Amino acid sequence: MNKPTCIYPRGYAMQQVASTAFKQYQQELLAYIIKKIGHRDDAQDILSGVFVKLLQQQTPPNSPIAWLYQVTKNAIIDYYRTRKPNEALPEDLLQEVEKSDAFRDMSECMRPMIMTLDDKYQHVLLLSELEGFKHQAVADQLNLSLPAVKSRVRRGRQLLASSIQGCCAPVVNKSGRIDDFDTEQANCKGC
Repeated sequence: MNKPTCIYPRGYAMQQVASTAFKQYQQELLAYIIKKIGHRDDAQDILSGVFVKLLQQQTPPNSPIAWLYQVTKNAIIDYYRTRKPNEALPEDLLQEVEKSDAFRDMSECMRPMIMTLDDKYQHVLLLSELEGFKHQAVADQLNLSLPAVKSRVRRGRQLLASSIQGCCAPVVNKSGRIDDFDTEQANCKGC
């Protein structure tokens, strides 16, 4: 199994990573934030805060776009909780917040497995499966067609399922769904 590799070489300064990411993703992140909160000035403040957090990282993230969207989503949730405490979170953000701990734990276990896949599967799976974005949003973020995203997600899921079955000893119920993982039988060391 290949080890996940960072897309930036060692020693690549965080300022360079942040500058590159800012140039590449600034407009789409700003549009995403404005869509969620509806206020351009507040959206620009949130966006600035996200890139400050990127600059504060010790090492570059393996998938900058996934990292940026996760931090942006968290910043939007913080915005609603601190500035608009009497308003309910938008439904799509609320669903993301209420994910179960088991799913989060499994997501963190799957991340290294996803990072071993080809780049074309990595990015779509990180965004759609771990970050919870809809396929159209993934297509928009990665400048891909919707059919291309659906195809990559389907193939990526197949590859990921093979990795999980070979590593994590899934316990399958009568309907064919995975209920749990047999940790005593598992072959993986990292999750």
